[in-house]
Amino acid sequence: MRHLWLFAHIFGFVLWMGGGFAAMNVGIAIRRGARGDLPALLALSGRLHRALILPGVVLTVISGLILTLRLYGSATSVGGFPTQLMVMQGAGLIAAALVLMVNFPTVSRLTRLDPHGEHAPLFQMLSRRAALSGSMTGLLALVALIGGVLLR
Repeated sequence: MRHLWLFAHIFGFVLWMGGGFAAMNVGIAIRRGARGDLPALLALSGRLHRALILPGVVLTVISGLILTLRLYGSATSVGGFPTQLMVMQGAGLIAAALVLMVNFPTVSRLTRLDPHGEHAPLFQMLSRRAALSGSMTGLLALVALIGGVLLR
């Protein structure tokens, strides 16, 4: 059963990071794209967040919590948890919280705004927030990945 949860954890992380890299490229295209392409690019970004990033975050966090709970009662819990494991868990949970509480709602709101109408200043502010939270999430996910690699 442990292997199934490890597979789910890694698969969720791949969904999350793959969707994040794709959303990053779409975000760059949004900044550089033509005015007429913005609605389609924004819709694509929203779909990436709903179809890849959100399920990846949820699957990664749930499988990670189950794997952590399985460690209790094992020999690892008596000797203490490795620092790399705690780094992976801490960075992953903070990154997941950023995605769920900042990035996903911001991108969802961006898809409903007109980037050139009366909401242009709000659109610019939300766009910067989404870029900053996405960058911070990517950095924390990289720290979690390094912690996981050092654990092996």
